[in-house]
Amino acid sequence: MLLTGIVIALVGVLLGAWWTPFVAGVALGLVVRRPIVAIPLGAISGFFAWMLPLAGQEVRYGLGPTSLSLAEIMGFGHAGSLPVILTLAVGTLLGLTGAWLACAARMLVPEPR
Repeated sequence: MLLTGIVIALVGVLLGAWWTPFVAGVALGLVVRRPIVAIPLGAISGFFAWMLPLAGQEVRYGLGPTSLSLAEIMGFGHAGSLPVILTLAVGTLLGLTGAWLACAARMLVPEPR
């Protein structure tokens, strides 16, 4: 289940749809019954969906100069790792909020008996 969420989110991110970890998180939140399991699964899928393409770019081109430039523009000096951390935080939060929203919506609808 987690692997499916990661693959769906990853394919979407690779195709340019940066918001697909949110959709994968919603799907995980609807499928997995327990919110204590679904929400971390959504966060993990979002993290890996953004981390894998970023790691691929690092291997291919090297992100050092780009991340240093972004850090300078953001006013963080020579902290080149900060833009990378913030980027991964966005992906993680997309998956987490999608799963949380689906879990919260599922709790509003009574289950059939």
